[in-house]
Formats: sequence, C-alpha cells, structure tokens
Amino acid sequence: MQSAWRVMDCTQLRGKLRYVRGRLRVCREDEDPVEIPLAQIAVILLGQKATCSTALLFELAEHGISVMLCDWRGIPVGALHSWSASPTFVTRRQHAQVSMSVPRQKNAWMQIIKAKVRGQAHCLDLCEKSGGNELRELAKSVRSGDLTNIEGQAARKYWQYLFGEEGFRRVPGAGEGRNSQLDYAYAVLRGFVIKSICSAGLSPVFGVEHHNRSNYFCLADDLIEPYRPAIDCRVAQLDIQGSSLGKDEKTALVQAVHSQFNGGLTIPSSIDEFAQQFGLYCESKERVLTTPIFGGQDEKG
Repeated sequence: MQSAWRVMDCTQLRGKLRYVRGRLRVCREDEDPVEIPLAQIAVILLGQKATCSTALLFELAEHGISVMLCDWRGIPVGALHSWSASPTFVTRRQHAQVSMSVPRQKNAWMQIIKAKVRGQAHCLDLCEKSGGNELRELAKSVRSGDLTNIEGQAARKYWQYLFGEEGFRRVPGAGEGRNSQLDYAYAVLRGFVIKSICSAGLSPVFGVEHHNRSNYFCLADDLIEPYRPAIDCRVAQLDIQGSSLGKDEKTALVQAVHSQFNGGLTIPSSIDEFAQQFGLYCESKERVLTTPIFGGQDEKG
C-alpha cells in the first residue's frame, strides 16, 4: 500500500519510463535518469511523448498506482486503474466522494459560491468599477446549497458593473466580443481543473451541484467557480479588439490563465491545491471545505 500521496506529471516528458527494483526510473532526453520509489506514487499523468513498457504498467498495477492518459493539452482522456485487492488512495477517495452526504455537498457549494461572489467583488475593485461592496453584502447571504440563488443575483449585477458601458450581456457560446474571450479563457481554465481533479484521485463525473448525465466533468464545473473572477479580471484588462480571436489573442488569454492567483501561486497550482482540499473534505478529514478566494484569504467556515 502506498505510504505517500505523490502525483508524477509526465505529460510533457520526452523520454522513457522504466521499472527498476521497486522504483520508477524517469529517463529524460539528454538528462540523467531520476528514480522514485513506487511506494511513494499514487498517480502518474502520462503524455503522448513518453514511452513505457507493459512490464512497467504491470508493476504500477501491482502497487495500486493509477495511470492517467493525457492528450496534448495535458487533460486526461482515459485511465488505467489497478484491480489489486489492496485499496488504493484513488479507490478510497472516489468511494468517499460518491458516498458524501447531501448536507456536506450543499455546504461545499455554499463555500464555493461565497468565494466566487467575493472574488467578483475584488475583480470590480481591481478594474476600478463600482459595485464591490454590494457584492460583498450579497456573499454574506449565501446559505447551504445557495437555495436563494445568490450566485445568479450577483452575476446579473456583476456583469453590468464590469462591462455595462460596452452594452455587454453574458451569453456563453455567443461567439463574439467579450463572450468569445471569456469562453476561450474558461475552456483553458476548465482543462486545468479537470487535470487537477484526476491528479487528486477524484472522479470528475460526480459533482456537488452540477448533475448532468451528458456531462462527464460535473465536478470540474463546480470547482472552477472560485477562479472565474480572476480570469474575468485578466480579460477585462487585456486590450483585445474585434470579435474574432486570432493566434495572438488566444496566446494572451492562455497567459491570463497561467497568471498568479493572489500574488502567490499560479492559477493552475492553486487549482491543484484546491482539488486536494476537496479530496480531504470528501474523506471527512476536513470539517469544512477550504475554498480559494480571489483577492482574499481562503474561505473556511
């Protein structure tokens, strides 16, 4: 059984993975090999440019290590899980995730929406727009499960304050102007959230608020919410003209997703931590879900 939770990100690896006496040997091109004990590894993210043998895959299965097969974006498209009789971190965590009580799910959604609305207020402040204090007051009204739909109330005010002078109306998939910029940036952000969820040993299928049989990434659509205001702020500050998105515009939006979150970790690194926090919450190792807030301390309780 694994003694540590370690995720090996080999999505960008150009080289070979090998098994050597209870250890994973990572052989990069033009670099000295690195060895990691299999007992320390829980998940391996495997990209298209790395090679490995079936002998290694057999040993990974024997040690209960899950292998996530990722596309060129680093987003998992499939997985190899062990049938070993020993419970792994992944199986235990996903069982806890599926078994999570409705009250705990509703409490998690409350924390997520409170963080999102507070982040929207901070976005307005940074963009020198009015309305920040109004949204902060709304955030105080969020209750378990957000039954009064504070999220929707805040969104209507938020978009009016942020882009109202442009005659903007938020319509996902509209395909032009600010809508197309936000859609593209959110799609990139969502890819990182999916990757973090899989790396944390969680199933992206089972969300706390989003439940749709045709959506394989319900949990991603839950955990992405606190990070949207950070992306909105970057989009508002970018000087992108016109309705079409060319190569330069897309590059700027990708860089926005890679920017710092609260002046510390990058947004992708913060998402990694949040996914791990959610995993601990599922396992009841955390009483309340600690949720990142754009422009503030992480929300807990």
